[in-house]
Amino acid sequence: MILDIFDVEHGACALITTTNHRHVMIDCGTNTTTGWKPGKYLRSIGISHLDQLIVSNYDEDHVAGIADLCDQVNVAVLSRNLSVNASTLRSLKTEDGMGPGIDRLASEIEKTYTGGAPSGAENDYGDVKFAKHRNAYGIPPYGFDDENNLSLVTFITCLSQKFIFPGDMEKPGWKALLLDAAFRAELADVSVFVASHHGRESGYCEDVLNLCPNIQAVVISDKKLGYQTQETVDRYRNYARGFMYNDARRHVLTTRSDGSMRFIIDSGSSQVFLSL
Repeated sequence: MILDIFDVEHGACALITTTNHRHVMIDCGTNTTTGWKPGKYLRSIGISHLDQLIVSNYDEDHVAGIADLCDQVNVAVLSRNLSVNASTLRSLKTEDGMGPGIDRLASEIEKTYTGGAPSGAENDYGDVKFAKHRNAYGIPPYGFDDENNLSLVTFITCLSQKFIFPGDMEKPGWKALLLDAAFRAELADVSVFVASHHGRESGYCEDVLNLCPNIQAVVISDKKLGYQTQETVDRYRNYARGFMYNDARRHVLTTRSDGSMRFIIDSGSSQVFLSL
């Protein structure tokens, strides 16, 4: 399996390529500085069909490139938090404004997708497995009515390696998910932890990290340091054993410093190799 995490500034976008040639994208942010867009990129490397697009969060920075993506490649399955329908999504965005990416996402939900997971042969990703967890939309305290705590948390397992993509989950949402024994069990063997909410303080949850004893590296997807609440790198570093890269042990990787990055899981040894 190859996992690419792209530098999309203060956004999110990753691509999984499985050993049986399936392609799954997690979020579809863009890089306004370089002009990088997900659909254009996929076309440039010969990919015209995406088996699944996973939307982790209902904010613009996670879906800014969805028009480019859907216009350039075929997206077979759209996975998201199913407790939020298109009407609810539009209502949620009335407070902070509807960006073009969210507007297009709502339209795609209305006209095309049920949002469910693939089934049968479409669910064959070879040695890659997906597990998804989310909180339900509702009026507090029986649910959440903010986009961040409605993030879809996705675990990607390949052989002995596991990645977690939590969107912009914040502390209240994390704590609600921790009530689920199945969710807690998934955390035990996470090896690469993508920091929630781009490394901001609001997404940092010690209760979650304490249940992840096998983290090798933490990844933060963000642009240059623009928020005091992004200063969580040292705390995240304490939870990571580290990867060897260029004769140095790395514990926390950031797209703002390291750019796009590629994780390669060797099918023979199940080891993770990092390329920056």
